[in-house]
Amino acid sequence: MSALHSEAPDSVPSQDETHQRMHDVLTSVITAALQEQPGLLDFHDHRPQRDRSSGDSWRGLQTLCHVSALLASSGLPASSEIATARLVEAVHRIAASWGMHRRSERAGTGMIALSWTTAAGDLLELIIGVRVAVRAISAPFLPGSLAPMATTSPASGLSPLTPPPRLVR
Repeated sequence: MSALHSEAPDSVPSQDETHQRMHDVLTSVITAALQEQPGLLDFHDHRPQRDRSSGDSWRGLQTLCHVSALLASSGLPASSEIATARLVEAVHRIAASWGMHRRSERAGTGMIALSWTTAAGDLLELIIGVRVAVRAISAPFLPGSLAPMATTSPASGLSPLTPPPRLVR
């Protein structure tokens, strides 16, 4: 399955642009979540970030997608339905400000999973359960950085750097 749309775009964002965008999206979502529910305390990396193949190429160069670290809250979310709805609305406002629209919502016993996406292919996921977790996955980008970011996570330490670009035949 390709992350690129069926029509090849005229340009693909760079690694630097993409990583900065993912960092900014995650920062704004975490900030909104902590303002809405200060009892979440803070967020930390639960799983490391990675850049992976998008499954396609652009003008012969392999494109990648950035999968951010899974950021999990240290504190517990408020257990009321009203508090959960307010948290979802706060994240929804942030997602909308980044040009995202609601993609899916799944509710299970003690858990809600929501996602938002952009037309270009960025994806934001929010999971509310025992903890609150957030992750972002980018639209395809071209690897290669002039100033590599150590991490797109607003909450943590180092994750692996993106590999150099390679030709796809």
